[in-house]
Amino acid sequence: MEILQKLGKPSYLLLGIIAAITALHFTLLEQEGNQNLISVSLLIWLTAASLLWDKYQEKEFYLESNLPSTVLGIILILIALLRSLSTSGYHFFLCPVLFAFGLVLITSGFKGFQFYKKEVIVFSLFLLYPALLKVLAMSNLDIWTSMFSTFLLNVLGFEASRDGTFISLPTGKVEVLYGCAGVDILSLMVICSILLFFIVPLTNPQKILCLFLAPLIGFVVNSIRVCLLTFFVAQASDEAFHYWHGEDGSLAFAMISVILFGIFCWFSYVRPLSLENQD
Repeated sequence: MEILQKLGKPSYLLLGIIAAITALHFTLLEQEGNQNLISVSLLIWLTAASLLWDKYQEKEFYLESNLPSTVLGIILILIALLRSLSTSGYHFFLCPVLFAFGLVLITSGFKGFQFYKKEVIVFSLFLLYPALLKVLAMSNLDIWTSMFSTFLLNVLGFEASRDGTFISLPTGKVEVLYGCAGVDILSLMVICSILLFFIVPLTNPQKILCLFLAPLIGFVVNSIRVCLLTFFVAQASDEAFHYWHGEDGSLAFAMISVILFGIFCWFSYVRPLSLENQD
């Protein structure tokens, strides 16, 4: 009976709806099979969940709505739900934003956008991600990646040369195309650095440093991956090449980038902050 009473509270109902929408989103993502998009979505949802949990712990939920905002919120959620009837119709960037806006309107009305400003901005990053992909795709990243990878190979003692986007070793060569240029990894790292702003209080210079350092880490790590692929081609290691060239290999290097950035942030910002709070 106590559990039923708790479930009847607006805050618990809200958390239940959020959990159901989250499960729907990631179920459709799993069917789509886009590992990079899954990584971005996971980071965004976890950050939003952390912010909501903080509000829940401090009992700061704002739950005051009205009829117009409720109707509009229901319409937005219904639009997202109708699109989710099939994976091909589900818009992985727009629908989470519709869900978030709809929930804010239903639970808190138009004033809720001010109260849940951080959460709304976090979910709006779903719209920034495809824009980042397009911008990076037009930035000749394949050329820069091939240049830096060739430099790394020469530093490591290999006789590497470059012709456009082709990297050559004496026994083989690879071409750095869109999939290997690191567009997905750099976009992920930019999103990761922005999400950090909502979790850790940073000064403006620190934010600028993170926005610069995060994609730089992604670029270097991806260039190492290209070096590795070039080496496998030169050694005729087809099985190793196909694995590290595929989504699983790309995801592994993306996670390495995130972990390295996380380690930097922990020792530079999070740990000093926790030590100050202890004092």
